[in-house]
Amino acid sequence: MDAVDVHAVTRYSIGHCRRILRTIKSSHAKLKHQKVTVEEVSEYLGIDAEQIRSFFRKTG
Repeated sequence: MDAVDVHAVTRYSIGHCRRILRTIKSSHAKLKHQKVTVEEVSEYLGIDAEQIRSFFRKTG
């Protein structure tokens, strides 16, 4: 997931979504170029991963 995907789900500002992704990457010891998974975002936000996936299936 990238900042635009997190923004679509949460409606937080893009800047805040970037900070969220940086926090997730830091906590999982990921490098800048590595992607963040739906599971990692759902764990951080407290949203079920399947709800995030279904959101993207609907908006398609």
